[in-house]
Amino acid sequence: MAVDKAKSKAVSEVVRQHPGMSLAAVSPGIALFLIVGVLVNWPLAILLGLVGAGAGYYFLTRQK
Repeated sequence: MAVDKAKSKAVSEVVRQHPGMSLAAVSPGIALFLIVGVLVNWPLAILLGLVGAGAGYYFLTRQK
């Protein structure tokens, strides 16, 4: 899978310049991780977190 270098660099610059905005963007995912971990079980929450991180990386760096 090819990674779009310009898009990847732009994403990393936004995260570096605006960490609060980045945290606000991922806060629903963090809340879902904690809710699943507490109410269901932690291994499922970790699996969902890894799948979510992989999907986010794919959608942010894919070439069109």
